Amino acid sequence: MLAIERRDYILKKLQETGRVQVSELSEALQVSRMTIHRDLDALEEEGLVKKVFGGAVSAVDYRREEPMGRCALCGRPVNVHTRVVLRTRQGNQIEACCPHCALLLLETRDDIASGLAVDFIHGKMINLKTATFLVNPDVVVCCTPPVLCFADEEEAHRFQLGFHGELTSLDEAQELTTHHMNLSASD
Repeated sequence: MLAIERRDYILKKLQETGRVQVSELSEALQVSRMTIHRDLDALEEEGLVKKVFGGAVSAVDYRREEPMGRCALCGRPVNVHTRVVLRTRQGNQIEACCPHCALLLLETRDDIASGLAVDFIHGKMINLKTATFLVNPDVVVCCTPPVLCFADEEEAHRFQLGFHGELTSLDEAQELTTHHMNLSASD
């Protein structure tokens, strides 16, 4: 089966069910899981799917009607599934492209009053103070070192089993990210 045929099959399954699993696709199409991952990567680059742990969902669920802004730290476009919104004491909203940049903004600015981040698995906004952070997993979705946010500590732990990294609280994640950036700057 050609790659284009596999990818069409994946998109049809997504239309039917809203979600696909790598293991099921591998079995149905009689190809390796790695082949399915490559197909999902290509579809994600085209903006058609959003890869999640173990499979993919339709990218339509992750799109916004209005265009996203740019990260206040690195200037990258803010991505819907890694977005962090910080609110200043004056009531202004600052967007970061990912938890990594948000943690560095928290370190460098003293006017941040609160923050919300997108849960990496479910795509819902969660409070930064109660989030569980996975620092430096073996998956890079934006800036490095990668930092992912999870609403549920058990889900974060399961994700960590597959992609490694260190589970932390907000303060610990901020410390680790700042430390890594300081090491990078001194190299």
